[in-house]
Amino acid sequence: MNQADRAVTVTIVLSWLLFAVYYAQVGTLNSPWFLGFSLVYMWIPGIVALVLARREGLRLRVWTRPNRWWLAAWLLPVLFSLASIAASLPLDGYVGLAQIREAIAARSGAEAASLPEWALWTALIVQALLAGATINLLFALGEELMWRGYLWERTRELGFWPASLYIGVVWGAWHAPLVYLLGYNYPEHRFLGVFFMVIFTVLLTPWMLYLREKGGAVVVPALFHGTLNAVAGLPLLVFAGSADPLSRTNDLLVGLTGLGGFVVLALANLYLRRLVPPDREGAA
Repeated sequence: MNQADRAVTVTIVLSWLLFAVYYAQVGTLNSPWFLGFSLVYMWIPGIVALVLARREGLRLRVWTRPNRWWLAAWLLPVLFSLASIAASLPLDGYVGLAQIREAIAARSGAEAASLPEWALWTALIVQALLAGATINLLFALGEELMWRGYLWERTRELGFWPASLYIGVVWGAWHAPLVYLLGYNYPEHRFLGVFFMVIFTVLLTPWMLYLREKGGAVVVPALFHGTLNAVAGLPLLVFAGSADPLSRTNDLLVGLTGLGGFVVLALANLYLRRLVPPDREGAA
C-alpha cells in the first residue's frame, strides 16, 4: 500500500466510524447536531493529512499571500452556479425567486417582498461570498488539507489529469454514507446519488488542483470549496421541482450537483484541458 492509499484508508475508516456514531445516535440531516458533526467530519481528512505530513517530513503549503488566484477561487463557484441554472432550464420549470419572496413576505411584509429580482440575487450572492470566505472556508480547509494538499503531493507524479481522477473519486466516495443514509444532496435518489456525487467531485477536482497550483497554497482551493458550498444551493431555489430542497424530486437534474451542472463543469474542464494539456500534465 503506497502513501496515498494509506492516507485514504485511514481517512475513510475514521470518517465513517464517526458517521456510524452520528447515524446511530441522531440519524438525520436536519438535526441541530448536524452542523457540529459536519465540522468534525470535514476536519478528519485535514487532521490525518497534518499528522501524516509531519511524520513523513512532507511540507503542506497551507497559506500564501493573497493573489489574483484567490479572486478566481472566490468568483468561479458563483459563475459555475449561475451557469448551471442556464444549463438546467431544459430540465425543469423556472420559477425565479418566488419562494424567497414568500419567505420575505412572511417575515418582513409584502413591501420587502416586492424588491426587484436583481436586488434579491445581489443579496443572495453577496451573502454567499461572505460565507464562502469566512465560516465555510474554515470548514472546507479541513478537507482541502487532504484532497488538494497531502493527496496532491503524493499523486502529482502521476500527472495532473490522472491525479485529478484519483482524488476526485476518493473525495466523492468519502461522501457515500452521507448521501446514501442521510440523503445529502440527493434526498430522492440516494443510491444513484452516491454515483452522481462521485461524478460531481471528479468534475470539480481539476479546477481545484489548478487553482491550488496557480494560487500556491491549500487555502486557495479551500476558498473555492467554501464558496461553492455557499452558492451551490442557489439554483435549487429557482426551479419548480425544488420548492422544498429537502424533498425535491429533480435532484439528479438541476443545479451544480445535477445533470445541468455536470454539463457546465464538463465544458469548463474541456477549456482547462487547453491550459493543462496531457503532454504537460505536471506543469499546472
